[in-house]
Amino acid sequence: MTNKQNLLIELGTEELPPKNLKTLMNAFAGNFEKALKEANFGFGAVSPAATPRRLTLIVSDLEDEQPSQDIERKGPALKAALDAEGQPTKAALGFMRSCGVADISQLDQVETDKGTWLVYRHKQEGASLSSLIETLINQALKDLPIERRMRWGSTRYEFVRPVHWLVVLFGEEVLPCNVLGVSSSNKTRGHRFMSKGECQITSSDSYFETLRTQSVIVDFEERRGIISGQLDEIAKQQSARVEIDEALLDEVTALVEWPVALVGGFPEEFLKVPEEALISAMKEHQRYFHLVDEDGSMLPKFITISNIQSKNPSQVVSGNEKVILPRLTDARFFVDQDQKSSLEDKRAQLASVVFQSELGTYLDKTDRIEALTKFLATHLNADANAATRGARLCKSDLVSYMVNEFPDLQGIMGGYYAAYEEESPLIQSIISEHYQPTSSGGVLPSSVEGKCVAIADKLDTLVGMFGIGQPPSGSRDPFALRRQTLGIVRMCIEGELDIELVELLSEAIKVHNKDFDLEPVQAYIVDRLKNWYQEEGISFDTVDAVISTPTWKGHLASSHRTILALESFRHSEEAYALVAANKRVANILKKQTSEPNDEVQDSLFKEKAEGALYLAIQEVQAKLPSLELDSEKLKQLGNLRDQVDVYFDEVMVMVDDEALKKNRIATLYALRNLFLQVADISLLQQ
Repeated sequence: MTNKQNLLIELGTEELPPKNLKTLMNAFAGNFEKALKEANFGFGAVSPAATPRRLTLIVSDLEDEQPSQDIERKGPALKAALDAEGQPTKAALGFMRSCGVADISQLDQVETDKGTWLVYRHKQEGASLSSLIETLINQALKDLPIERRMRWGSTRYEFVRPVHWLVVLFGEEVLPCNVLGVSSSNKTRGHRFMSKGECQITSSDSYFETLRTQSVIVDFEERRGIISGQLDEIAKQQSARVEIDEALLDEVTALVEWPVALVGGFPEEFLKVPEEALISAMKEHQRYFHLVDEDGSMLPKFITISNIQSKNPSQVVSGNEKVILPRLTDARFFVDQDQKSSLEDKRAQLASVVFQSELGTYLDKTDRIEALTKFLATHLNADANAATRGARLCKSDLVSYMVNEFPDLQGIMGGYYAAYEEESPLIQSIISEHYQPTSSGGVLPSSVEGKCVAIADKLDTLVGMFGIGQPPSGSRDPFALRRQTLGIVRMCIEGELDIELVELLSEAIKVHNKDFDLEPVQAYIVDRLKNWYQEEGISFDTVDAVISTPTWKGHLASSHRTILALESFRHSEEAYALVAANKRVANILKKQTSEPNDEVQDSLFKEKAEGALYLAIQEVQAKLPSLELDSEKLKQLGNLRDQVDVYFDEVMVMVDDEALKKNRIATLYALRNLFLQVADISLLQQ
């Protein structure tokens, strides 16, 4: 009878990389769960945990051995297994050897409709957890997402950081194994400074509480919650609000085992420096959280998360304040230095900064962005002067001292320097926002002019990289083309920009002044468009029905309205019959080599249903141009349902009479072309 216990695995290491700790923790648990399933072990749940010095997982209600299995192997046919004297043939002997049996009488025989066959049956006892635990752990560790593995000492073992201890407890029992050169035990280590070091875990169930007594909170989410609570509490004490960056919160959680939040400050004079520069200095270099007042204005205060419960916290705070001062001083110095040259001066320096070896310098790229922006702004009736001015200066801050030190501030600092030079607020926002959106659901530029520059920038990169044969492949996307493409799509759709994709791509290729092929990049954008719609809950076939019409040239904003209307319409009662009819029409017309030259002749109608359908087609055709909403157009098309149903019930299209057949095919072309003015609903899956 199997025994169920909780399994504890703790791999003790030197400090793990904080930005990857959460990923490593979850991957370790996921990989081990997969290994258990593949080994056919029964268990409850696999729960991950981690601190800077350990990767941990707890498996609840794990069985101590695999279940036994009834093994059945089919051998050769009986007539091929015995010779004329009834002795085993070579085929039978080979099968017996592979099964580990010495006598053919140990094999069973099975009757089938194809004859009698030899079969080997036996019960395979399940292996014990203790005999497989080392293999299971190694299997889980082998596939962890580690970019660079390191070696330590004189060993040949490789891991993300040197490994120093290993705890493997099944209930109260230590399961013996050796992983990455370390033998398992029930001994772990507490907080590096606030414990006596090594301590003993008596059982898997007492693990978390035992380490808590050693000043270690192992559970990542618990530690994260404690930090978040401490941040809010200190903010209240300071009559302020803390700005919590979720990624920073994860990183800080991965840096401490016993979090203690402390508040510090810096001289108020530094608030004259752009607040993004101050935040970047505190967040990127020191992992501090900044505080703001009720109006959202930055305060000269920060919160740091210490990994120690100090008897003299003021000394810890003082140390953190001393550390941040040089960073803030540098930021102020860089801003002052950058103001000694204009954005125009900096723009000229872009000639010495390579964007991409085959696509030229950043000055070349800026020239292309400016030209494409002018086309876009003029086409969209935006302020072309402001848009092109913003485009001209949008990359100038790349050669500034500030962006060289704080790369995440590119664009943002350009906006500040534009303000110092008294450029208009619109131009300032164009420059500061032209990298947006910076994530899949990120904020878009606030103005049409800003969207023009942002699209021009992203499209220039996209067209250029495809043009030189370097599209994204697999996980490799150094220019973030996937994100940039999604940004273009969202700006066109959410900004309701009146521009066609084909026209836009043609102009982007034109400003490159090279013989680039439009088709691959257009196909890539359409593919990303479909993926975006799928993430938004829109069916693939709904999107295909709209963008597969012969007249579609990529007007993303109007296509979006049609797609939403069609997604709603497809679930109506009228849609089911019309989709079936359109599929039938499409299948008939596929066999035609070309559209008929002749118009539909009502004099050739033989059936009443022919005239009724054609009249309905003409009536709907007359109404469609006056309808602005696609939902109204689809409703009008839906009114054809009864006439279409009757037509296919009463009319045979492919008749022997050639004139009659051509006329009926012409009617079907008229019907199909009417629908194609909105969407090809024959592509919808019923």
